[in-house]
Formats: sequence, C-alpha cells, structure tokens
Amino acid sequence: MTDYRLIALDVDGTILTPTGELTPRMLAAAHEARSLGVTLALATARRWTGAAPVARALDAASALILYDGALRRGFPSGTVEAVAPLTRDVAQVAARRIVESGLRAVAQFSPASGERMVSSAEPPAGGWMEPYLDNFAQQVRYKPVMSMLRGRAAPLRIVTFGPNTLLHALAERMDDLTAEWQILPSGSYGQAELTVFAPGVSKGAALMELAADRGVPIEETMAIGDGVNDISMLRAAGLGVAMGHAALGVRAAADVITGSNDDDGAAQAIERFVLGRRMEEPA
Repeated sequence: MTDYRLIALDVDGTILTPTGELTPRMLAAAHEARSLGVTLALATARRWTGAAPVARALDAASALILYDGALRRGFPSGTVEAVAPLTRDVAQVAARRIVESGLRAVAQFSPASGERMVSSAEPPAGGWMEPYLDNFAQQVRYKPVMSMLRGRAAPLRIVTFGPNTLLHALAERMDDLTAEWQILPSGSYGQAELTVFAPGVSKGAALMELAADRGVPIEETMAIGDGVNDISMLRAAGLGVAMGHAALGVRAAADVITGSNDDDGAAQAIERFVLGRRMEEPA
C-alpha cells in the first residue's frame, strides 16, 4: 500500500460543510495527518483573503494553492512560492470581450502589498457581480474597460459572473486567446463564474509543482475535491478522491468516491487512506 505524504484539499464543498464550517472530525483528521509528517495543502479557487482564515482555522496546512493554481503561497508566512499571471495584452482582450457581452470584467492581482481588484466600470452598477464587488469594496478600483489594465502589472486572472448559457457563449470567444478558461456552474456566490487564466494553470499543475518542490513523488500524493476545477488535480494525484455529492464528471475523474461534505467525506478519506495505513504499521 502507498504511504501518502502530501494531501491537496479543496475548500468549498470539500473540507467545509454546506454551512461553511470545519467539523471536529475534519480538524482531528488534518491534525493527526500533520503529526505523522504528512504535508497538507489547501487547493482552492479562493484568493488569499478567503483562504487564509480557513487555513488558520484548520491549523494544519503548510501551503495554499490559490486562484485555482495561478498562485501558490507558503502558510502561514504567505511567501510566494510560484505564480503564473496572464499577459496584460491577453487579459485586456478578455476583459473587453466580457464587457461587450454585457457583463463586468474583474482583474485580480496579488502583490506583496495585498490583494487588489480592478473592475470594468461598464456596464452600469447592478447585476451579477455586485454582491461580490460590494463584499470586497475596499480592494476594488473601477476603470473604463479599455484602460483598466493600463500601467498595471499582469493580473493573475480575469473573472466574471453571469448566466451559464451566456458564459458558455462568451467562453467560445476566448478560444483564440493564449489562455485557459473554465466555467464553474455555481461558485461561492451562487453564480456561474467564468475565469480566464494563463496557459497551463490548474490545480493539477500546481499540485505537481508543489510535490516536486517538497520532494514528494506524485504517486505519494492524494487530492480531494468536488468541483470541475478539481478534476485536474484528481487526475494528477497518486490518489484522486471525489466527494460523494460531486457531479458525475468529477466522480469519473477520481480513483475513489468518499462521503459528502455534510458527512465528513474528506475526513473519512484521510482516515481511510492515510491514518489507517499508518496505524497498521508496526511500531
């Protein structure tokens, strides 16, 4: 049997319950795995702003894969370990096409001074992104789309929220760009999300880089997740574990299925494949 030395954990829908909590069982499994020398990483679409509080509450992770793999930071130091931004020209084209579709485009940055976002001023206020932008009002600046990236560093990604059908039509217009795109059917704000990344960016690619940096063979890694953005890391890991409530395509990408996030499915997987194996070994 394989000893898994690195575990990548999705956050929303995986280690958090449907109400956004970490259960005592999840905390205990993570802490025991860490005590056995296993490296834990959170792998999430969240930015540092949203991921760091979860990592502090979990008190077991030493790395954060953020922005769906566009940025990797050590924890708790926050030291940047790897970053893969979009080129500014590609980001500008993607933002313009989003606005032409009637949606707001948001460029996300993560400099050492703190996370920032620049939103297109068009279309007028109201609509799909307003709850998100209002929640992070202190981080957001508004600029006309044609100048929103002028004089700025390259962003990590361009994002927009909107109806699924509109986002899929919009994504087709991104196919000629030197970039990757993904659509989450329902993100943290209950909206479908379109994200445009640099080529090659994914949670799976970030997991492989993290494993190499930590000297862990990829065969000795485990990944647990529930979303379409987790498919790449479920396929990349030595053992891919899909949550029981995950969509069929996500479950098909995994090696095994665990319980749902309202039944401590992530903790179940750690207990079974990491803690159980270690407890069976002779002293």
